Amino acid sequence: MLITGIKSRPVYDQLRPLPGGTRHIVAGQGSGGRAMLRLLGEMSGQGLHITVLYSQESFSGQDFLAELQLQQVAELRVYASNQALVEALDQLLGESRMGTRLYLSGSESFIGTAMQVATAYDLNHDEVLREDAGTYVRRIWCVHCDTYTENVTKRVFQCPGCNLMLVVRDHYSRRLAAFQAVKADAEAPGELPEAEELDT
Repeated sequence: MLITGIKSRPVYDQLRPLPGGTRHIVAGQGSGGRAMLRLLGEMSGQGLHITVLYSQESFSGQDFLAELQLQQVAELRVYASNQALVEALDQLLGESRMGTRLYLSGSESFIGTAMQVATAYDLNHDEVLREDAGTYVRRIWCVHCDTYTENVTKRVFQCPGCNLMLVVRDHYSRRLAAFQAVKADAEAPGELPEAEELDT
């Protein structure tokens, strides 16, 4: 039986300027560009030092690079993939000092992996805001073979690592930045639950 309603999902914010920052890093991907533009509009004219990191990798096909290029910021860095952006964020946070504020927007998968980096640098909750701007795709971790799978849209799918049919649980692990998936027919071999679309 599938257990739903588990309360481990992250609770997201709405991006807004955080007070007390000496340096503001705005990082996002794909559809997250819309929230980034709204935030940059609110920050405009305040004389803030803003670095923007944007990945054009998008699960929804949305790209806000042209609009972001029109913004008045200290620096705009563009990446072809989310992974490249997260690696650059790691380096940037490693060079940052007290007073850094971080804003993340994009898919849940992107935010989760970026938050792993932020957590490694001990950024507090009052120093980071996250706005989910993605679709219902999920990043999944197989409990049987430790394989991560991006962009899963169905409740039941085949793991590319161990080839087991898995059911996606509603349990989100912040440490793994992924939802957990377990063998779909473990209790009743051969009986698979319905492969419904994920809707949350």
